[in-house]
Amino acid sequence: MEDKGGQRQFGRLRSMFWPIYNFELKKFLPMSLLMICMLFTYTLLRDLKDTLIQSFATGGGTEMISSLKTWIVIPCSFLFMAAFVKLANKVSAAKVFYSVIIFFVSYFLLFGFVLFPNVEYLHGSAEFIEAARTKVPWLHWIIPCFTNWTYSLAYVLAELWGAAVISLLFWQFANEITKTTEAPRFYSLFGFFGNLGLLASGELVESFSRKAKKTVEAGGNEMLAFGSNLKLQMLCILSCAIVALFTYAWMQRNVLTDPKLYSPGMGKKKSKPKMGVAESFVYVLTNPYILLIALLVLCYGMSLHLNEIIWKAQVKLRFPEGNAYNEFMGGVSKRTGLLTMIIMIVGANVLKSGKWRTSALVTPIFTGVTVAVFFALMLYKEKIGEGGMIWGISLLNACVTLGMYQIACSKGVKYSLFDSTKNMAYLPLESDEKLKAQAAVEVIGGRLGKGSGATIVMILTNAKWFGEKVVDPGNMRIVMGMMFTIVGVWIFAVLKINPRVTKKLEERAREEKEEKATVAKANA
Repeated sequence: MEDKGGQRQFGRLRSMFWPIYNFELKKFLPMSLLMICMLFTYTLLRDLKDTLIQSFATGGGTEMISSLKTWIVIPCSFLFMAAFVKLANKVSAAKVFYSVIIFFVSYFLLFGFVLFPNVEYLHGSAEFIEAARTKVPWLHWIIPCFTNWTYSLAYVLAELWGAAVISLLFWQFANEITKTTEAPRFYSLFGFFGNLGLLASGELVESFSRKAKKTVEAGGNEMLAFGSNLKLQMLCILSCAIVALFTYAWMQRNVLTDPKLYSPGMGKKKSKPKMGVAESFVYVLTNPYILLIALLVLCYGMSLHLNEIIWKAQVKLRFPEGNAYNEFMGGVSKRTGLLTMIIMIVGANVLKSGKWRTSALVTPIFTGVTVAVFFALMLYKEKIGEGGMIWGISLLNACVTLGMYQIACSKGVKYSLFDSTKNMAYLPLESDEKLKAQAAVEVIGGRLGKGSGATIVMILTNAKWFGEKVVDPGNMRIVMGMMFTIVGVWIFAVLKINPRVTKKLEERAREEKEEKATVAKANA
């Protein structure tokens, strides 16, 4: 029996692993390809940005990341928000998509082929940075953010790629063309197939970095070896961008014109209110429903940064050389992709159970439990010392390994359940309201979440109340306490938003069910 209009019921196994009707493949497969391309690029950029700051930035290090996020990423997020809203009010969604992708890729090509090979002429010297730090010691970790400006700009755009391209452009398009009844079946699988991008990018980063590391071991120059590695990665990003642009254009011509896949009226461009940036903020921030979604994103962003910054400090100690650091991060990306795909098989079925609250609570609870174990090991390491052993390995290796799997599993839960439940919460919103809400929550809320965590670390390390390094015991205890507070607020927000989002999703599902019954009756 052929699938028609989604009326046939799936068998048990197909319902678990492939709940897609044959006629829906025309929409589902290209959307999955878009997600693969976007996550592939994001993973390359994520591994690259940390390597630049940790291993190549003069005067840089883990603590520089927090200052960078506070002083540069957050302001740039506001600028991007202003530019995006202005662009979205003037041109079609398709032109916004093309413009944003081309803008990002253009800089990364410029960085890889022009700026990085000439950084010694473009960046401040170690002597200059040290002299500046002596004059203004309270700017100790802020000064290298500006003296290493090409790295900082690459870091900012890599950060914005996740928010602007994946969270905003992809999910905005997905919400536009996906029906409420399709969302529980489609969204987790988008993430599942998207993680093939993590596996592929992790493998490439490992391979390129391993080759560069061997060149250095044979007596080659580290900067030149990494430069060759970087160019290969930028060419991979260009290739993915071309595939994504052609896929999106194909969908505009072949999916948005198919009434079976794109409901009547959904494809029509509604007139958008001409609102300024300040007015847009008031519009979304005075809506309690949108504010609750923003709180979820803020809590996730803060907990992610505070957790990662402690772990990355250990990774830097374990892998001080740039190509080795990049190779290790590629391995982390591979493990993240594999674990995420496994977790998503479970997460998809939790989501399809229809209980939004259960799905939404998994991420904060998982974060709280795993963070407790990781921080306990970190504090034990500080008490025993670097030479201590546990489970037959050094405490440093134990912290790096445990943190790696904790971060990988946390991101797997995030990609499989947090993103899906968060994006399902946008579905009941009207089209124009959804656009403004996503722009504010994803770009501003997401960056403020990470930026707030970064600001906490920056204040602790620059003030030096409990030590100059974020991994000093006093700083770690403060960070651990804040982590548990954030998780508590996160759980409260989920419980608060649940009645509203559940009610709205049920209303939309009921309307579509009634419409389906009417059509079936008319065809009988």
